[in-house]
Amino acid sequence: MTNSELILLNLIAEKPRHGYEIEAVIEERGMRKWTEIAFSSIYAGLNHLVTQGYASAVSAPAQGRGPNRKVFSATPAGLDALSAGVERSLREPAMGDQAFLFGLSCLPLLGLEDALNALTARRLALQEEYDTLSCHPALTDTGFPAHVTAMFTYSLAIIRANLDWLDGYIKQFEGDTKNG
Repeated sequence: MTNSELILLNLIAEKPRHGYEIEAVIEERGMRKWTEIAFSSIYAGLNHLVTQGYASAVSAPAQGRGPNRKVFSATPAGLDALSAGVERSLREPAMGDQAFLFGLSCLPLLGLEDALNALTARRLALQEEYDTLSCHPALTDTGFPAHVTAMFTYSLAIIRANLDWLDGYIKQFEGDTKNG
């Protein structure tokens, strides 16, 4: 099962939801930063979960005017698959940003100035991301579940570690550039 499917399955395991509600939760919780689920793929993913037997769908009247909505719920098989996926996600470490690791592996292909500019731009983008996440309501409002707050504190710790590493590497890189 893909990470996107696990995320969708989790959201309908929390409570039955339709696609637009799932999109709202993804936005509210800041999940767009770490999930690959585009709004256009939510219903396709949900329908795939139904096909696999991990979710069921029922037609429910829309609030107000408009067509009925398809509301999705996790099935018992879906809850089992979700539990297995969550355990696997927590247990098995994965290396970080694959694109960045690729860039580092090819760093000698860039000129020194271009490489330093790219690293400095990454540092700026990470700092902006850190500043944005630091202001999320999940860190200050008591209405967010502890596991949602943990996602933000973990993300901030990871970004901080990346900033610290990048500061040291940029300093080393600049020194190497001046010396060689």
